Amino acid sequence: MKNLSPKAWIIVGVVALFIIVGGTVSVANKTSSDSFCIRCHAYEKVSWDHGDHPDVGCIACHTKGMMTDKVKGIQKVYLTSTGQVNPHNDLLPSYKEAITENCIGCHLSREQRSERPIFSARHDEYMKYQATCMGCHDPGHVKSMQNQRFAASRR
Repeated sequence: MKNLSPKAWIIVGVVALFIIVGGTVSVANKTSSDSFCIRCHAYEKVSWDHGDHPDVGCIACHTKGMMTDKVKGIQKVYLTSTGQVNPHNDLLPSYKEAITENCIGCHLSREQRSERPIFSARHDEYMKYQATCMGCHDPGHVKSMQNQRFAASRR
């Protein structure tokens, strides 16, 4: 290895960089899917599927940005695998302010505002008195189904 030329070291470095970046992107994509989330959060997924937004994925609401999500996810995997957290009896981070931004992104987009100006004006007024959409609306999970996870985890 010591006899490699500077050009060979550069090639080795570039190849290593591609492998690291490719692996990171692959892992990020795999861990950003509903199928990954429901491995631990089956009750949340079932309660979502029976709610108002079954066609919307987990990441569409429960996200605060790639880096924050992945760091929190790594912490959660560590705590779960070491037995410090029971994923079936542990609340997901809700990121209420980010969820509200995500709600607005779909329900009060420019297109929605132009198609439904009265709805938009009314909700602009409501938002003066409520910090989040969840101040008036359920987030989409059927609470009675979601809360079954606590009973199941005690058995």
